[in-house]
Parts: sequence; structure tokens; C-alpha cells
Amino acid sequence: MVDTAQKNLRRIRKYTLNIGMPQTAAVAAWTGVAALLIHRESTRAFLTVGAIAVFAGLLALSIIDAYTHRVPRYVTGLMIVTGVPLIVLDAIWHWDPSELLRGFAGALALFLLYSLIAAVSRGGFGRGDVMLAPSVGLLLAYRDWEVLIRGTVYTFVLAGVVSAALMAMRALDRRDHIAFVPYIAVGAFIAFLV
Repeated sequence: MVDTAQKNLRRIRKYTLNIGMPQTAAVAAWTGVAALLIHRESTRAFLTVGAIAVFAGLLALSIIDAYTHRVPRYVTGLMIVTGVPLIVLDAIWHWDPSELLRGFAGALALFLLYSLIAAVSRGGFGRGDVMLAPSVGLLLAYRDWEVLIRGTVYTFVLAGVVSAALMAMRALDRRDHIAFVPYIAVGAFIAFLV
């Protein structure tokens, strides 16, 4: 795991990430606003903190994926070990096993969907994207099946619209790969809050 983390850090350093004070302040502000919005939407403390952990991980992965087209497993793993136990604690605290079962079923369903897309897309959809599915699926389905469905639809619609616009502007070719994590993050975030 340490070796993988070091390899990913070398890949990230290879790119010129001009992240200065304004960009760092913007990321910190976005994280704070996102946390406040999640807190306002959810009155359940464990769920709120679990959602913040998942979305903070998605924000970090969005930036990394946008620059490097990589989704480091140690960040995905950190999302899982911080977010998932808090969601489980929320289910135990409020003693609602049906919500937890729905969450795990949603995690499995989204994982299977992303795995199928990865198998069919021939490299256009990465293993890192697939590994995000369980934590995102758990969080969204734990809220409701409709939230999971909306989050998935928003993700693919956003990716399609932005890709089509970039191809129309000739900034993207049909063979180019796109960073998909930002779309997963935005789609899941909108679905969680709406």
C-alpha cells in the first residue's frame, strides 16, 4: 500500500499542479460549503459526518483524476474506512436495518453497473472509477433508492453533456479519455442534496 501511494505521488508530481493559495482557499471554501449543505440536509450526525467523509474524498479524487487520470486506491480506501463505518453507526444508532440493507444493495448494484461499463468500454472506464462505486452507492442508496438512481443519471448526463460540448469545440476527440470522477462527485452531491 505504501509503495502504491509513493507511485501515485510520483505521478502527481510529474504534472504541474499549480495549486497556490487561491486554489487552496477555493478547495477549502468548497469543502466548508459542501459540509454546511450536507449538515443542513441531514439531521443525523453519523450520516452527516459519513457523507462529508465520502464527499471530501470525492473532491480530492476529482482533482487528482482531472490532472492525472488516476484514482489512487489509498484515497478510495480512506473514503471507505471513514465513510462506511459512520453510515453503519447511523443505522445502528437509529436502529433501521432496512436502510442499511438498502445501502449495501445499492453499493453492490452501482459496483456491478460500473463493472459492466468498464468491461464494455475497453479502457474508457477505469478500475479506479469502479472502486468508487461501493462507497458512493452505499451513501446514496442509504438515503433512498431514488437518490441512487438520480445520482447515477446525473453523473452520466453531466459527463455526456460536457463531453459533447468539448467535442463540439474540438477540445476533445472521440478517442480521448475523460476524467470521470468529477462527474461522479457532482452527480452524487446534487442527488444527495436535492
